[in-house]
Amino acid sequence: MRKVISVIAILLGAIALVVGIGQKTFWAPPETVTASMPEFKEESPLTVIQPSVQNPGSEPVELVITGKGEFTASLARSYDVEAWVGDAAHVELTGVDRENHQLIAERIDGEKKTPNPAGDDLFFDSQKADGTMTYRWTAPDDGDWSLLLAADGTKAAPSEISVTYANDDAMPWALPLIIIGALLLVLGVALLVMRVIKPAKSANSGRRAETAVANTKNGPTKQNSLAVAAVLALAVSGISVPMAPTSDKPSDSPKASESASASESASASESASASAKPSESTAEEKPSYPVLTEEQLQRVLSDVEKQIGKADEKNTKKDLDSRASGAFKDLRTKRYDILNDKIKIAKPLALKTSVIRSAAVPNSSEAKFPRVITVVTAKDSDPATLPIALTLQQNSARDNYKLTFAAQMLPNSTFPGIAVGDPSVTQLDANAEGLKVKPKDALTQLADVLTNEKSKHKDNFAESEFIKAIHSGQKAEQKDAKEAKVKYSRTVTDKDTQVVSTPDGGAIVTGRLNQKAVFERTEDADPLESADELTKKLLGSSTSNGNVEITYAEPVMMYIPASGNDDKIQLVASEVSLLSVKQVEEN
Repeated sequence: MRKVISVIAILLGAIALVVGIGQKTFWAPPETVTASMPEFKEESPLTVIQPSVQNPGSEPVELVITGKGEFTASLARSYDVEAWVGDAAHVELTGVDRENHQLIAERIDGEKKTPNPAGDDLFFDSQKADGTMTYRWTAPDDGDWSLLLAADGTKAAPSEISVTYANDDAMPWALPLIIIGALLLVLGVALLVMRVIKPAKSANSGRRAETAVANTKNGPTKQNSLAVAAVLALAVSGISVPMAPTSDKPSDSPKASESASASESASASESASASAKPSESTAEEKPSYPVLTEEQLQRVLSDVEKQIGKADEKNTKKDLDSRASGAFKDLRTKRYDILNDKIKIAKPLALKTSVIRSAAVPNSSEAKFPRVITVVTAKDSDPATLPIALTLQQNSARDNYKLTFAAQMLPNSTFPGIAVGDPSVTQLDANAEGLKVKPKDALTQLADVLTNEKSKHKDNFAESEFIKAIHSGQKAEQKDAKEAKVKYSRTVTDKDTQVVSTPDGGAIVTGRLNQKAVFERTEDADPLESADELTKKLLGSSTSNGNVEITYAEPVMMYIPASGNDDKIQLVASEVSLLSVKQVEEN
């Protein structure tokens, strides 16, 4: 009977092992599976692939995208992609049904045409393809990222998409069958080789004692054989045997037990409390990320330098449109007009952006526009090279960054050292609190200080070569005016005010001042004479019998310390640009 049982155990064990191993090998399902897109009746200019197609914690999925002709795949933060798409018609791929191996997607109706998103500043990367693209989903930084597909904004975007991912289908009985098979196999072999030792009959007590001893020896032998068989079976199946405890004695001290229980309870309470706090904080505040990565910033600055340099080469105003706006574009355009009139003046400042020395790139948790960044660049890393301070603004998700301010840093001025991605940098408005002076008020005070050497606000500003030069120039102008009386006034163009915070709690402020110098003739004074060829050209005459008004633009960048700081407001960069000369009144 024992042999029959052992043979049956061996056969059943072998069958279980073969089936279990087979489910792990030759009967196993494929390692990867592919899910495809549903079909839609109408075409759309855009297709959006959301980050939910990627299963958290698993290997990156592989997308196979097929389109009719050329198309681009552009990657950006999810809220930025949503802002770029806006009201446009699009197909939105939101996930993968891993049970049915089908992509989850819907078509959202809207505008039939959009601009071409390829290469826009908003996107971290844009890849081109013709016909088919294989895209491996990887996020370049923390946060949610989405992929935007488009042909050119007018043609249909690719909507034939398949996703390949690791197959989660499992054979649940594979491991149990292997374990059971191993146990049965070892048990059957053990039963087959074991011998039963029968005790010998004896009439005397000595024989009984020997038999008892023999039985005692044989008992443990059988038990040890079974134990060894069990251990071997467990070893084959990959299960470890726990060690026996060194002591089975319960604690003799009720107080110790209570103390341990109280300690565990307190630790659990503290742990629950600690874990609850971050959870509450996360619920209150969305994570924020820099509006540009370092790679994006370098690409933007490189193209700004290229496009502005192209416009400067031939003084072409039209070439400024792609990368200039605000005060910078106004002043550059005026300089081109003067140069094109063959008046000898210096060419505008050439931009050099090869080296980024500091970059105030704000962080955001949403697609909020306009966006402002302030950077300091130079042509090289030589400390002797005078850097250039730049401010750029992006008006909407579909717009590129445009230069609104550019000037060489003033002698002895400093700009806070800020790395791209510093989480403490944010975008502020002109009435921002927490600073020594509100940005709007600081510009108004500066206008007064430049106009009036004895301004009540002069002590709010650090010593500056620019302020000294303005005061010196105004004195010389008044002296050269002879019989004419010169009156100065300045205003602030509010729409050109841009503010970005710094890690120390201060802020970098960019703004534009407008200066008017009115030369008033006395009744019997000689006609006013133009001081140079530029003034003569702009006035249209070498003399004037009336009052003359000269208008200048003074774009400025300043640093305002945090409230409570003893430091003064410091001018970082500025310049003066002549705009117009006209006769305003005749005597």
